[in-house]
Amino acid sequence: MMEKSVLRYLNPFTVVREYVRTPIEAFIVNQYLGYKKKTDESITSVKELVYRAAIVTLFITAIVWMSIFMYVGFYNIYMPNVTHVRPVHFQFKPCEDKSGICSYPYAYVQLTRQNNILMPKQPYRIKLVLEMPESQVNKDLGMFMVCVQMRAKGGYLVSSSCRSAMLRYRSLLHHLMRTFVFSPFYLGGVDEEKQQLKVELFSDFEDDPEKPATDAYVELQSRFAQVYASELHVQAHFTGLRYLMFHWPKISAFFGICTNLFFVSLVFILSWYHLQDGLPEFIKNKFRSEIKTEEDDKAFIGKVKLEREDSSSFFEEDALLKEFQQIESKEETKKT
Repeated sequence: MMEKSVLRYLNPFTVVREYVRTPIEAFIVNQYLGYKKKTDESITSVKELVYRAAIVTLFITAIVWMSIFMYVGFYNIYMPNVTHVRPVHFQFKPCEDKSGICSYPYAYVQLTRQNNILMPKQPYRIKLVLEMPESQVNKDLGMFMVCVQMRAKGGYLVSSSCRSAMLRYRSLLHHLMRTFVFSPFYLGGVDEEKQQLKVELFSDFEDDPEKPATDAYVELQSRFAQVYASELHVQAHFTGLRYLMFHWPKISAFFGICTNLFFVSLVFILSWYHLQDGLPEFIKNKFRSEIKTEEDDKAFIGKVKLEREDSSSFFEEDALLKEFQQIESKEETKKT
C-alpha cells in the first residue's frame, strides 16, 4: 500500500489531475452553477412579479367594472322615468243654432298601450298644462274647474280629481307696460300674449299594481274657456333614497359604487381564502417540483463527476501496479 501511494504521488499525471485539473474544473462548475442559479432565480422572480401584477390588475379591473355595472343596473331598476308627457287634444260638441260650443271640452289621453307605465308604490304628481290666450273672454271667465279620471283597461275607474284654475290677474298699467316692452317680439311672432297655467290634479298619485292606469279622461268644466294647446304631465315625486339619487346623481353614484366595491371585494377576499387550500398549494407544489428537479440535476452532475474521477484514478493505479510488477519480474529473472 505504501508503494502504491508513493507511485501515485510520483506520477505526474496524478499530480496534475488532483492539484491542477480537478480544482479548475470544480471552480468552473461551481461558477457555472452559481450563475445559472442566480439567473433562474431572477427569471423566476420577474415571472412571478409579472404574474402577480397581472392577476392583481385583472381582479381590480373586474371588481371595479362589476361595481359600476351593479350600480347602473340598480339605478335603472330602482329609479322610474321622471316625467311622462302626453298631448291633450280637446273635443267638444258645437252648437247648431249659434256660434260657440255647447258642451264641456274633453279629451281621452292614452298613457300606454302596455299593462302599466307607472311604477307601483311610487308617488306621482299629475299636472295639466294649459296655454290660454289673454283674451277678454278668458279674463272675464274667472275661475273654472279642471277634472281628470285615471282609468285602467276596460274603463275601470282607478281615481279621479278636480281642481280650480284661472288666469293670473294683471292690471291695466301692467298690461300696457308689458305690451310696450314686448311689442317687438309680438310683432315678430317670437312671443304671444298668452299665459301658461299648470293645474296640479294629483299630488301623490300611486298606481294600483292590480289595476294599473292606462288612460286619462280630462275635462274642462267651462264652455267659454279658450285654449291654444294642452299637455298632461305625469311627474315622479321622489322621496328618500330616490330623491338623493335624482337630485345628487354624482355623489350618489360615488357612494353607491364605493359600497358595491367594498362588498364585492369582501366576497372576492373570502372566496380567495376559501379556495387557498387548493390553488396556492398547487402553485407551491409546482415551485417545489421545479426546485427538486434543479437539485436532482446538481446531484446527478456531482455523481457523474465523482464516478468519472474514481474510475480514472482506478485505471491509472492499475496501470502503475502492472508496470511495477513487470519491473520486479524482470529483476528476478536477471538474478536467476
